[in-house]
Amino acid sequence: MVSRIRVEQIARSMAALGLLTMGVSALVAPRQGFSFDHGAPQPSPADLSRRLMQREITLHQRSEAETLLMEFTRAQMTRHYWGEFASSLQDLGLSSGPQLLARVDRDAVRTRLWLEPHHGTEAYLAEVERSGGRLRMHHCRGDREGTGQAEAGRCPDGWQRIQLN
Repeated sequence: MVSRIRVEQIARSMAALGLLTMGVSALVAPRQGFSFDHGAPQPSPADLSRRLMQREITLHQRSEAETLLMEFTRAQMTRHYWGEFASSLQDLGLSSGPQLLARVDRDAVRTRLWLEPHHGTEAYLAEVERSGGRLRMHHCRGDREGTGQAEAGRCPDGWQRIQLN
């Protein structure tokens, strides 16, 4: 009985000593980029900084684009109630600014605003459509490859509908 207790105490002591050794070694000489997956490359600080900057630019452009989409939608709805859809952003008193390339398409029943930021891979669409005496709107975001390719009342293939307030 006594020998069994000593064996358990020795085993616990060895485990505690192993954990203590690992903790002290981590404090004394921490490893940068330590990973259990040694095959995966670790991003360099410059690469990480570049990706974070690109992400920040994308979020800023997205915010600007979504604001313009909503302003366009409201202005076109107001303009339609006064007669017909406007054919340009200038007619609505709006500007896309230097970061966005904007194109307005319109016909008798719908108007669309296509936005492409100068940088990044996203593009945006706002559509206002007259249907059965009512106006309907929708907004989309997706890969810029789909710009200009949408059926009436739908987002281009591969794009997602976004909800703006």
